[in-house]
Amino acid sequence: MRSSLTETEIANYRSDGFLAIEDFLAPEELEHWREVVDAAVADVRITPSDRNSERVFTQRMHLRRTSAAVQRLVEDPQVGQLAAELEGVDAVRLYLDQALVKEPYGAPTQYHLDIPWWGFTSPHACTLWVALDDSTLENGCLYFVPASHRLGLTTAGDLGPDLGALFATHPMGTQPTPCPLPAGGCSFHNGYTIHGAGANMTPGRRRAMTTAFMPDGARFNGRRDLQVLGADYLDTLNEGDQLTNDELNPVVYAR
Repeated sequence: MRSSLTETEIANYRSDGFLAIEDFLAPEELEHWREVVDAAVADVRITPSDRNSERVFTQRMHLRRTSAAVQRLVEDPQVGQLAAELEGVDAVRLYLDQALVKEPYGAPTQYHLDIPWWGFTSPHACTLWVALDDSTLENGCLYFVPASHRLGLTTAGDLGPDLGALFATHPMGTQPTPCPLPAGGCSFHNGYTIHGAGANMTPGRRRAMTTAFMPDGARFNGRRDLQVLGADYLDTLNEGDQLTNDELNPVVYAR
């Protein structure tokens, strides 16, 4: 696994709001990640309504809570250090993990940004996206809008069928950049960076594993993110409280 970043990579990330790394995992590490994530996804019980809603992608959140093997992957301090270095912070906590699978002939993912969906607000949120299969123009690779993290947008959108709904209210003069990756590659993107994904036009699956990080010291913004923070924890919080629940949001790396 890549354990360090160049000054140029850090500068590009901070300028563009995203960074692609093609050699993130070694071949044997890639096979391990595939085995661990596939097993954890298979263990999740889903309802018929879940299946009906998965026309865009198969989403399985919080696999670290049910799989010790996934937990070791997403709480790896080496990974947390890369996110901290890119964002220039001293420590990061895990906010969420999720597997995202573009099923054969799956629909595109609407352009969006992450922060408006989450229970904290910070310019230093960072998401890692690891390609478990080759991610191509044909099977639904990510697209990023360069430098969009500097715009300070707060629109969540609804991740519905209108791929460019965000641009109707926030017109962009910047061309989105496709980010194809080989299996074992990864991208990091800032929580304010606009991104989406194309349709999977192939008969194969496009698997990815993601981990979102927040800087240690991030504060609750009043948004009831039930999927991540849960009702019980949210009921103990007031807006402005630090998110310090080490079970839900453990410190992954501290300088």
